Amino acid sequence: MKRKLVRTGSSLAVTLPAEVVHAFRLEKGQEVEVTVHPVSGAVIVRAGTAHYEGGEVTPRFRRAVASLLKRRATVYQALAK
Repeated sequence: MKRKLVRTGSSLAVTLPAEVVHAFRLEKGQEVEVTVHPVSGAVIVRAGTAHYEGGEVTPRFRRAVASLLKRRATVYQALAK
């Protein structure tokens, strides 16, 4: 999908389509990570994952870890031997 650069103060910005904002539950003011792929030069924008809220692990992070452990269980069991 193509997007135009827009001026924001002395910087340039790329707007995200509404479907991307909704799919990743992005909110105004939320921090995202921007990197450049070292080989392709692609600009990558990733939403940060909040690990803690109010000193507690967030339910979203807990679910992500549980899902990862379930998907990779056999690998972790093999490594533990």
